[in-house]
Amino acid sequence: MRKDVGVDGDAQRISQIVWLLFLKIFDDKEQEWQVTIPNYKSPLQTRYRWSNWAKDAEGITGEELIDFVNNDFFPALKKLATTAGVSPQGRVIGSVFEDAYNYMKSGTLLRQVINTIEADVDFNSSKDRHLFNDIYEKILADLQSAGNAGEYYTPRAVTQFMVDILDPQLGDKILDPACGTGGFLTCTIEHLNKQVKNNSDMKILQSSINGIEKKPLPHMLAMTNMMLHGIDVPTNIRHDNTLSRPLKDYTPKDRVDIIITNPPFGGIEEDGIEKNFPKKFQTRETADLFMALIMHLLRENTGKAAVVLPDGFLFGEGVKTTIKQELLNEFNLHTIVRLPKGVFSPYTNISTNILFFEKGGSTKDVWFFEHPYPEGYKSYSRSKPLTIEEFNLEKKWWGGATRKSRKVTENAWKMSVKELCERNFNFDCKNPHRVAVVHANPDTLFCEYQELKNNLLEIQNELKNVLIQSLEGQQKKILKKHLDIAFFAPNGIKKLRELILTLAMQGKLVPQEPSDRPTREVLKEVSKEKQKLVKDRKIKHSSPLPSITPEEIPYELPNGWEWVRLGEVGLINPRNNCEDDKDVGFVSMPHISAGYSFVHTFQTKKWSEIKKGYTHFQNRDVGLAKITPCFENAKSCVFYDLPNGIGAGTTELHIFRDIYSIVNPRFLLNYLKNPRYLSLGATKMTGSAGQKRVPTDFFSNNPFPLPPIKEQLRIVKKIDQLMQRCDRLEDVIRAKSLKEINLLDSVVASV
Repeated sequence: MRKDVGVDGDAQRISQIVWLLFLKIFDDKEQEWQVTIPNYKSPLQTRYRWSNWAKDAEGITGEELIDFVNNDFFPALKKLATTAGVSPQGRVIGSVFEDAYNYMKSGTLLRQVINTIEADVDFNSSKDRHLFNDIYEKILADLQSAGNAGEYYTPRAVTQFMVDILDPQLGDKILDPACGTGGFLTCTIEHLNKQVKNNSDMKILQSSINGIEKKPLPHMLAMTNMMLHGIDVPTNIRHDNTLSRPLKDYTPKDRVDIIITNPPFGGIEEDGIEKNFPKKFQTRETADLFMALIMHLLRENTGKAAVVLPDGFLFGEGVKTTIKQELLNEFNLHTIVRLPKGVFSPYTNISTNILFFEKGGSTKDVWFFEHPYPEGYKSYSRSKPLTIEEFNLEKKWWGGATRKSRKVTENAWKMSVKELCERNFNFDCKNPHRVAVVHANPDTLFCEYQELKNNLLEIQNELKNVLIQSLEGQQKKILKKHLDIAFFAPNGIKKLRELILTLAMQGKLVPQEPSDRPTREVLKEVSKEKQKLVKDRKIKHSSPLPSITPEEIPYELPNGWEWVRLGEVGLINPRNNCEDDKDVGFVSMPHISAGYSFVHTFQTKKWSEIKKGYTHFQNRDVGLAKITPCFENAKSCVFYDLPNGIGAGTTELHIFRDIYSIVNPRFLLNYLKNPRYLSLGATKMTGSAGQKRVPTDFFSNNPFPLPPIKEQLRIVKKIDQLMQRCDRLEDVIRAKSLKEINLLDSVVASV
């Protein structure tokens, strides 16, 4: 293949090898099915079967072969993915070939490759199958030389350990939602094969294995892998983006008993994917979205999962904090195994962890187990990889299925939920029993440091370019000159977030669109609708608020925007009505976090218990924490997913309800968190020291910059993107600082 001018790089060579091997495997399987399946009919026309165009070493070659493969064979196989009435075997072929390509240009060289495969490999021979499994593992291990394709390979020892611990049973529905090349699923098949006694058991096994993979090459590898492991017709291994399906579309029949996976981390999903998830989980970071999906898909009270995640998930904030809160409240997150550096080398040197959790109940304690290096090791390498035998340490300590006999050891410790909450859900807990520090090689650490430094620069430049484009004149010059330094100043990222919100509220973050309907026109309709609602007694009559004076206006707004008072464009502190026996959400102040908060964690109570004496709210209402220090800490929120759509709770909130559909709740939330509003609100607070509150008239009457509704949506989207970059920037800065310390320690230790 290296002689062929059409094949560029190892990724294409591997892809080329795999579709050829798949066809050979499928042909060998068809020979078997013709004997074992009565009246078996191939989904392929006779001339497309391997045995009729490839098997003969003296068969078609040269330009004739290339013309046949490119213009006849491939189009016919691709059609099987979409043609109605195709057999399951045909659908398997179609899914493999819908994104496959023939890269080879020389028909003579292609014939030589085909002849080698045909002469040397017999998949009906168990000896050859086992030998090829070893070769196949080598192909997967070599993927790091094929660019980013290396992200698909999880070390065999890790997959084996996770399967051994979960101990799947025949009949369990098992899913890997990011299955890559199928490593977790093949380990699961090998585990279940020990329980298979007859053909009926084998059918149960085959129907219980489910996987989804987004990218063509690993999906092709996964399909081939499944067939090598006895899943003759792997129609349950789908070529799709798991995250593209809205969570609300999943039904109880989609729930699974076991999820075992290593979702891609460090990636960003395309625009719009996050909209498939509830507001509380909306982010574009791939690993976070997969965690939200995994939690949603586990079967109630019986579902269990093992998931590989990087350290960044353990200490990350924002959506990561929301996920971790829910893991503790709605799941039993019983164990986190902390893997040492180098486990995934050479693909990445990022430290990783395995989270084991079960659905149903809540977490009381989380056990941590730090996997040690073998004696004499300072890291893993290709010549010294992690082995399954090393995990005997965890298995001996595990305490069986009930985990009853666990003890604190030099590698194991536990933390209560209360302790983790006090750490603001930072699960990056260091081993308290660690006595000696094993220092990595300084050269390795320096390479990792340089990688982090380059990553940091990339994120910096991206943020810097967006912000500089938003400014003009002297402001632009100042930002361009000094922003790099500001990134690393004390509270630098906090100030960067404040700058993003300031620019957003001044209309400088996204361009105005001439097609947007001006707010002034909409306000005229709001005035008429308000009069009608008062007349119909759906809202109470209230005296008009005073017009906004020039002295109150802090800056000039873009065209199409208007200064308004919140009390004029919505309801302030409304009351709810509900039947007494209905379940509703009860929210206390601790449920509301700082940052960009969406309240989804609440107690469920009957409306009769809380309809009096509490603040009322419903889905999409915006709440402002009015008491110090919650107000200064920007503990504003939007309510979502309340039972029956309504709730009540802490009296330390002011509530805004958008009844005219002209104020996007998330746009208002960002306004309430911008530094100018917080600073001005602090000067208006009343009450005694330590118990000061923002008065209702400030919340209702203070001028609010209102853009057209479509522009509000664009601004919210841009803020989300930039805040995610800020999250990532914080993670990388923290990791870079730790790496500097590790590098210094390692250099000193080596002297």
